[in-house]
Amino acid sequence: MSGTVSFQMPPRVPPVDPDLLASAVYLFSEYLETLSRDVAVDEDGESEPVEIDTRAVLDLIAQNLGTGVTETLALFLRVTALFRLLATVPSLAQIAIEEPDAGGMLSETALVAAARLDLTVRREGRDGSADYDPKAFRAALETE
Repeated sequence: MSGTVSFQMPPRVPPVDPDLLASAVYLFSEYLETLSRDVAVDEDGESEPVEIDTRAVLDLIAQNLGTGVTETLALFLRVTALFRLLATVPSLAQIAIEEPDAGGMLSETALVAAARLDLTVRREGRDGSADYDPKAFRAALETE
């Protein structure tokens, strides 16, 4: 093997202010609630998956929080990664959310972790996602 293999590190999402992230989480929650009101449910109680309009969410964050392009994108990526993580790892959601049975809010520790932990962007063709490492997120929650 004489050829040189190029290796490019995946981009990382910059940290954001935890209070700004809390506001973006609230805005995204409101957006999702609005979407859920428009979902049609068939006779079997099944519904079609709802598409999140990325541009609409980015505009919502930028307009309501007065953020620039880079910060708006970082907030969007962190919020969506946080929602995905908590939806796919219920045990983390129980630790991260205060009074989960009462529809509680994210704890201060969870917001700081979500604002500061490494968030790697992975691309596959035209698709991509940013995801937290569940182990690192759990460790951040349990150190408090």
